[in-house]
Amino acid sequence: MNSVLKLIRIRQWYKNVIIFLPLVFSFQFLISDSLIQTIFGFLVLCIVSSAIYILNDIKDVNADRNHPEKRNRPLARGDISIVNAKKIFISLIIIGVVSGFFLNWQFGIVILILILNTTIYSVWSKNFVYVDVFAIGLNFILRAIAGIVLLSTEFSPWVIIGVFLVALFLGFLKRKNELMTMEEGYSNHRNVLKSYTIDSLNKILITTAILVIIIYGMYVFVDNPTNDFRLVFTIPIFVFIVTRQLMLSKKKNNLKKFYEVINDVPTILGIISYTIFTLALFYFI
Repeated sequence: MNSVLKLIRIRQWYKNVIIFLPLVFSFQFLISDSLIQTIFGFLVLCIVSSAIYILNDIKDVNADRNHPEKRNRPLARGDISIVNAKKIFISLIIIGVVSGFFLNWQFGIVILILILNTTIYSVWSKNFVYVDVFAIGLNFILRAIAGIVLLSTEFSPWVIIGVFLVALFLGFLKRKNELMTMEEGYSNHRNVLKSYTIDSLNKILITTAILVIIIYGMYVFVDNPTNDFRLVFTIPIFVFIVTRQLMLSKKKNNLKKFYEVINDVPTILGIISYTIFTLALFYFI
């Protein structure tokens, strides 16, 4: 059972919280029907995400055996056979897609597009410099769109752009960390890393960080969802979270820590503070 839980990567489900953004920013967080619908959508995304992770592990099992951290994954270690992994994958993908269409036919289509984009990434996109990270960014946009179609609500384009830029920022952070931690052995794991350099990634990270902050500012001041600019008070926390990641990117983290969800206490506190403060400003002040 423990091997199965590791195989479906529960610790990576946090990426699907993006689906809650439309719920919060469309002022429907306190509407029970909308909240329940979004929670079900989140669970469907988690099921589909786990299925996709299994498919990737099946495809990359030989490469993972040569990776200093991924060699401990259930398939790479031989804790679960490829045959059983395929059975779990088929079960999860069927449950996820059927449940998605049951919730909302448009949501089901978004799920299919998400699966398609991730499959293309696994077999093609991940081998091309920059395209690999942009494909990851598209997946985050699809998660946000999934929340939009579930609630049949309008959503600020500034938030959509912001989600995409944050995804790019995190994707390039990951590439830089892989270069720094794996050193000369990076090509054995991910061929595309040969096309990246620390210097180019530093410039890209600074650029995307600035763009993320600018877009968030545009959302607060131009979109002004509360009509009184109260969200301006969240900007310092937001800037702290982004700049903190830039600062951490200069440190050579070990691989085990890097593949954890979040291991930086100030970042965790910043995210919690931002979440509570934003909800308070939207709904209780």
